[in-house]
Amino acid sequence: MTGLGVKGASDAAWWPSILQALKDLGCPRNLYNLSRGYFSHITAVMFTNSVSIKRRITKGCPQRSYCGPGFWNLLYNSLLILELTSNSKIITFADDLIILTGGE
Repeated sequence: MTGLGVKGASDAAWWPSILQALKDLGCPRNLYNLSRGYFSHITAVMFTNSVSIKRRITKGCPQRSYCGPGFWNLLYNSLLILELTSNSKIITFADDLIILTGGE
């Protein structure tokens, strides 16, 4: 069997896709707006010596956050429900996604 691993899946999560998945699944408006607001206020700060640099984050599912795993599942749900051939399967754990294919 051969496998395809998706490296950095959480870091590359595209927020418009997550928000669209929430809409597609009929998420209540208040939870959708809460999620949209959550994405609009994420920043990263780097401190070095006496300098600090602050940048707005525009993609990714924050690791070690309460929302990150749920957002990741929403984003990759379309892959998780694919009907694969009998010799293939998808394995996920945390933010890792592996697609196994091949013969017996």
